[in-house]
Amino acid sequence: AILDAAEAAHERGALVAAVGCLVERYRDELAAEIPEVDLWCGLDSTPLLAALERRGETGEEAGPRPAVPVPRRPRPVSAYVKVSDGCDRRCAFCAIPLIKGDYETVPAAEVLRAARAQLAAGARELVLVGQDTSRWAQPGWGGMSRLLAELGALEPAPLWLRLLYLQPDGIDDELLQALAAHAVPYVDVPLQHASGAVLRRMRRGGDGSAHLALLERVRAALPGAAVRSTFITGFPGETDTEFEELEDFVREAGLAVAGVFVYDEQEGTAAAGLPGAVPHEIALERAARLGELIDRKAASFWRALAGHEAAVLVERGAGRPGIPAIGRIALQAPDVDGRTILTGARVRRGQLVRAVVRDALGYDVEAVAVTGGP
Repeated sequence: AILDAAEAAHERGALVAAVGCLVERYRDELAAEIPEVDLWCGLDSTPLLAALERRGETGEEAGPRPAVPVPRRPRPVSAYVKVSDGCDRRCAFCAIPLIKGDYETVPAAEVLRAARAQLAAGARELVLVGQDTSRWAQPGWGGMSRLLAELGALEPAPLWLRLLYLQPDGIDDELLQALAAHAVPYVDVPLQHASGAVLRRMRRGGDGSAHLALLERVRAALPGAAVRSTFITGFPGETDTEFEELEDFVREAGLAVAGVFVYDEQEGTAAAGLPGAVPHEIALERAARLGELIDRKAASFWRALAGHEAAVLVERGAGRPGIPAIGRIALQAPDVDGRTILTGARVRRGQLVRAVVRDALGYDVEAVAVTGGP
């Protein structure tokens, strides 16, 4: 993809910049292997901004550029607001601390400023993101409870507030109360496994029983909440019995959605080179089994919504009869979950519509509009 981009860009006299985590960690190796890239930025955008400024000042251009129509960008429906970066948990399988460094909080003033900008641009939902949003706190100011309250009080106010990536040991009663008061009933908690032995090797806490107890507390505070999680199969030393513990947990957990990943050894992590490597074919087979089980169990969660009323945030409007609109109910996060197919009304992008759920098809929901909304 980089080579294709470089070829197209260089024909027009443009530059190609590669940005991101991989560049941050392996910049020298990549630069030697892909000389076609003009600029390597990693996680620091300063070199990119400087290059853009230089070209803007000099009008530098190598040859004529064909006219390319620029499509008008629609107003955002949901927007991500970063509240932290980095991580210092040092899970055995994870390279994020090696790439992004230790946990660092984005100051409250900066979070609120970013939120105001997104709302002014038209966003109706704010999604708070970070490696561990439950841990967010600013000394002398407060923690996530106050931040959620402040975000909910902005003008214009977001219709929905959502938190992604809550580490299980950070979900306490105070956070659950704040979610109940200010956010949608949605909890994204990466559990990774249910075998206590595997979790210890991963340098994580808990086990299947502790996970179930946590989910019970979540549902007591947030009735009907959608719980999303992630799991890893094939971690070094994972036995058939330990994998079966994970399957047993999924059968009881009542998850709305979960992702399954095959263990991928990352250079420099504590798990790299651990004994007991699981053959890749077995790890893949376990991932497929677990994914199928998650799909079957999640289906009952989504089918149980049939006949219930829900608000739908419209992401693609419908202007003609017979053409469905596309959106999400509060139990569906943007980009990572299913969507809602909405019929029964002419609605526009960004509108919040009352609807009755008619059916569920996998992770997608079918709903019929009752009335329009703001």
